[in-house]
Amino acid sequence: MSTIGWVMLLVILMFDGVNGRRVDVGGNLGWNQNNNFSLWASQETFYIGDWLYFRFDKNYFDVLEVNQTSYENCNSNNFIANVTKGGRDVYQLKEARPYYFICSKGYCYGGMKVAINVKNSSLPAPSPQGNNAVGPSMYLASMNFMLVLFLAISVFITLFV
Repeated sequence: MSTIGWVMLLVILMFDGVNGRRVDVGGNLGWNQNNNFSLWASQETFYIGDWLYFRFDKNYFDVLEVNQTSYENCNSNNFIANVTKGGRDVYQLKEARPYYFICSKGYCYGGMKVAINVKNSSLPAPSPQGNNAVGPSMYLASMNFMLVLFLAISVFITLFV
């Protein structure tokens, strides 16, 4: 790997963290009109840092984040975010809260919408141990630091030894 590649990888890891996973919305069927998104979402667990991957034909479908009322009524006015970029689009879940997504091109009325509830962490909560307990966020931060340190040492050795 080139020096620039190592530096880019190091910077990405420092600022992005090591948590989060890609979740294919709708599973193998993707974001399309022939999918039961309520059933699919009920079989998944979503955490802060996860990335939703929407795979669809941009000529027919789109993805909008909306509020709960707009979700229930398939209303695309005043949407929160337009996720649509090119038909292979990602959206990071940054908060523990419900998220609502619809297709605004009339397909929402046929069920092309999904509601998901995002949880705080995929790590189990620590047992109470007083003020010195190490929680999941401290664990992730230390793991991230160790990985960045390892990569920094590797880059240094590659460049200067």
